[in-house]
Amino acid sequence: MEWRHTEHELLRAINSGLPADIVVRTLSLASVEFDPRRSARWRSYQYRIYNAEVRSPLQMRRSWHVKIELDLDAMRSGAKYLVGKYDFASFGKSPDKVGHTVRNVRRLEWRSDNNILIMDIEANAFLYRMVRSIVGTLYMVGVGSWKSSVVEEVLYARDRNRSGPLAPAQGLTLIKIEF
Repeated sequence: MEWRHTEHELLRAINSGLPADIVVRTLSLASVEFDPRRSARWRSYQYRIYNAEVRSPLQMRRSWHVKIELDLDAMRSGAKYLVGKYDFASFGKSPDKVGHTVRNVRRLEWRSDNNILIMDIEANAFLYRMVRSIVGTLYMVGVGSWKSSVVEEVLYARDRNRSGPLAPAQGLTLIKIEF
């Protein structure tokens, strides 16, 4: 696009037209061949669960409220099965109709901040609804319905019907894209 002003002025103009919950922090020139989806090397998402009996109005737009106390150690144990290069067909669909479902998850960690359980996941790419499906599967481990080893069985089944429930969208945030 043609722009006759400074990059800083373009950044301000873009942000003035965005909703309050979205912001562009930096920008730079890219070649005509640049494809934001295919040029990205790594993506990072975060998923938040507000894990307390009583809901929090301050957390409801940014997290999934789960009343039952979740076993964070069991969820961490189950998450270990998902780190590496695997076929994640059990956890989502390829964004391309003829695309493959192999992805490389290089980091998947759970941490706690008071009543908020936070999952950080980083991969070369994600399938449609993959993160929310992983959270739902690990939720089944956290509530004690499944042993952590079931996560490995779900992964190798490559069957979307074997994974846990789809976690609600409001807990999911795209954190970073590395090009």
